[in-house]
Amino acid sequence: MESRLISAHGISMRFGGKGAGQTVLDSLDITVAPGSFVTLLGPSGCGKSTLLKILGGLLSPTSGDVSIGGRPPADAVRERQIGLVPQRPALLPWKTALQNASMLRHIATGKRNSAESTEAAEHVLKLVGLDGARDKLPHQLSGGMAQRVSIARALAMDPAILLMDEPFGALDAITRDEMNEKLAEIWAETGKTIIFVTHSISEAIFLSDTVHVMGVNPGRIIETMEIALERPRTREVFDDHAFTEYARRLRELLEPKAVV
Repeated sequence: MESRLISAHGISMRFGGKGAGQTVLDSLDITVAPGSFVTLLGPSGCGKSTLLKILGGLLSPTSGDVSIGGRPPADAVRERQIGLVPQRPALLPWKTALQNASMLRHIATGKRNSAESTEAAEHVLKLVGLDGARDKLPHQLSGGMAQRVSIARALAMDPAILLMDEPFGALDAITRDEMNEKLAEIWAETGKTIIFVTHSISEAIFLSDTVHVMGVNPGRIIETMEIALERPRTREVFDDHAFTEYARRLRELLEPKAVV
């Protein structure tokens, strides 16, 4: 796929029947440039996770068109160009960090315990900073470490596009900040297209090139904000005046009067 521009037009999503159904997304347009870091920011119930799955070809909209590189999303899914990092790591408790990280690649290649898949998993564990924990079981890992294994598992497939559905929402504030810095490093090194879902304004600003602010009832994009802060970004950027101004503007957009 030469260009992996993600383009979606007129996206609507409805669950249930006509009488008792619910419109989750309504006539939504969005584009995601290759190699960019894009965040979907909004309150609970605005359809962020649903839109994420539609953009990645994991869910079909009720109406509207989605393409990845000018082709149907199903092509990208079939070619294993889409990686997903869910809210919870969902690691197999009887497998080590290395075995969990290599699992999807083993399944996809049909070669159980292949050296190539193990080597790929070793590489991404090092990338996420866990090369020293490869033999640990999930119960021996902290929450942040477990989520790093989840990221490594997705990266081991070498997808062009990484979908991240509130992956740090369950972490404490300090660990979350550390994970944001690590993710920014991973993105800079790999050049992946990342679409990230969050409730956190500061997280969205810190990580993103572009933030799409979503409203509710039904879900729609009410504002798109380009984040022009220099990279690489460290936690010191939180004290920057420009960061504070972005946060103020996003907070105003997310106030109930702006999204009802």
